[in-house]
Amino acid sequence: MLFRHFFTLNHKIILSLAIVFVAVALLIQLDNPDTLNAKPNRDLAAVSQPTFPQSPPASEPETQSYLIKKGDTLSDIFDSKGIPGSVLHQILEADVEYLSLETLQPGKRVTFKYDGHRVLEALVLRIDAARTITFSLQDDGAFVARKEESETHWHSAITRGAIKGSFYASAVKSGLSDAEVAEVAYLLKSKIDFRRDLRSGDTFTVVTGREMTHDSPTGRQRIEAVSLLRGLKAYNAFLFEDGNYYNETGESVLLAFLRWPTEKRFRISSPFSPDRLNPITGRRSPHNGVDLATPVGTPIVSTGDGVVSRIGNHPFAGRYVDISHSGTFETRYLHLSKVLVKRGQRIKRGQKIALTGNSGRSTGSHLHFEFHVNGQPVNPLTADIPTAAKVPDIELASFKAQVSKQLASMQPRISSDLILATGSPKSTRTTEENEGRHDIN
Repeated sequence: MLFRHFFTLNHKIILSLAIVFVAVALLIQLDNPDTLNAKPNRDLAAVSQPTFPQSPPASEPETQSYLIKKGDTLSDIFDSKGIPGSVLHQILEADVEYLSLETLQPGKRVTFKYDGHRVLEALVLRIDAARTITFSLQDDGAFVARKEESETHWHSAITRGAIKGSFYASAVKSGLSDAEVAEVAYLLKSKIDFRRDLRSGDTFTVVTGREMTHDSPTGRQRIEAVSLLRGLKAYNAFLFEDGNYYNETGESVLLAFLRWPTEKRFRISSPFSPDRLNPITGRRSPHNGVDLATPVGTPIVSTGDGVVSRIGNHPFAGRYVDISHSGTFETRYLHLSKVLVKRGQRIKRGQKIALTGNSGRSTGSHLHFEFHVNGQPVNPLTADIPTAAKVPDIELASFKAQVSKQLASMQPRISSDLILATGSPKSTRTTEENEGRHDIN
């Protein structure tokens, strides 16, 4: 009892002394202005306050342009920009309907657009002066492709020449390119043997077209009309609005197209659609062709005469073949198991070119078949493409009016030195003044 009383008394004394000490200390601080103005200890403040990780501050969005050089690959370009391979994979997936990144052409330009955190928001590929494809990042991390085209027109020029030696040498001397010479020979191959039938003094006239924007060429060219005068007989070919070539009476100078790229018809597993719901990705995107449900190994035939312009193996499109048909048309065959032709090879309508398969990204064995007219995909099974051997009767008057106008523009400056339609010429030789290439619009 005595001990408890003693402890309580001591406790009260100590507590009282502590209170007095604190009060004195406060009075001293109040009397000292330096103490009142003193800043808190930063080290102590840092210890007492919790810290949280912060994102680096955003910078301004950035755009970088890259000029493609010979030997460049997409992976090398992306590596040089520090862009992950997973992003390239997503962009290639978006490109499956265009295959625009499959062949990098030196001199073309690629533009990279980044946000403030150095995340690639868009990739822009300039195809030519009139066309670009933009791959844009979506909220789900995928990219979608969008093709944009400017308005264009065709600028025509006329080239005249006379045979002096071979047709090839004479045509090149007159100003035609190798590709144009080959196209002229291709258009008239069923009518004349260019190695054996031509004689010195025979004449030719070719109208070529260059696609233009308001101020720049796009690089696209076409043959618009051909007339070759051998002795007293003229062989003509004229490009009509349907993209096919006909002689002056409206008969096709080339074989018409087949509708189906297979010997028999197969079920359409996915139709042509500008806004299809993709069964694999679940996203809406263009489906630029038709899918035919074919067993693996089904023979595929070219739907028209042409030249194999590209063969590739895409991670999503699989093995594929592109065939160019007279410049205006192009057909494309995807998801192949085996390719039976080579790049640059001339192909006949109905010729076997490949076997169907399941390569690339696919839900099952099938053929994806595309038909392009002047670079635009159309439904190959329903589009108005040349499948007949002559101009339809309902369009014949319009065609003949076009031919008359074109023949008039093709006449040489001295009207007596060349005939371009049926009839008797006064002379079968061109003058030096009329040889070569001249603009006509």
